Amino acid sequence: MCFSYSVNINLQNKPTQELLSQAQLNLDPALIPQPGFFLNGFSHPILPIVTQSQNSELAEWGLIPNWSQPQQISELQKLSLNARSETASVKPMFKNAWLNNPCLIPATGFFEWKHQGKTKIPHFIFPKNHKILFFGGLFSDYKHPTSNQWQRSFTILTTAANPFMAEIHNTKQRMPVIIEPKNAPLWLKGSVNDRDFLINQMPPDFLTAFTVNPNLNKPSDRNFPWSIQPFEHHTLF
Repeated sequence: MCFSYSVNINLQNKPTQELLSQAQLNLDPALIPQPGFFLNGFSHPILPIVTQSQNSELAEWGLIPNWSQPQQISELQKLSLNARSETASVKPMFKNAWLNNPCLIPATGFFEWKHQGKTKIPHFIFPKNHKILFFGGLFSDYKHPTSNQWQRSFTILTTAANPFMAEIHNTKQRMPVIIEPKNAPLWLKGSVNDRDFLINQMPPDFLTAFTVNPNLNKPSDRNFPWSIQPFEHHTLF
């Protein structure tokens, strides 16, 4: 599961430029949210994604299937922040997007909570050796029947947690699908079988993490630098 992440990307950073070049992706600086420290899916923010063109564009988090009725959209988007990779090919909400509309979602890290008894301990999870990561996702284009306006939206695919993530997300034991930079073109332009293969190809040591401020447990504005800073060195790793 992945319901909140960070897009705090410095595109002038040389390692970031090198990684984007390796991934053959282009990110438009104008699309990077400011600030982008903590972005919660349930507010359905409009964020950058990268589609088959390998260029970034904006889309709303929470996939809207092209068959949706206007009165369904709000409820459907609550259910489509994530899509289980194991069933995306058969679920009506995601089937068409899985076949035709892969995307990558750039992020600098994401948030997950470890349960210890009744206590929920927030963690910030990020690449160990990179400045940016790419979630594997799907997008959809919806034309509103009344306004005739097009709306692009996306979902983040999830998979079973690897041992590292299972220690953190120790209840649901899920994690977002993460695509290595070298595999980005294949994810976007390859076949369905290629994408299916790439879902669990992230190296086991790709991620690291630390605990962050417990104020992330409060439903207030959390889009501040403190959300991605270690909290009193309460690291579990």
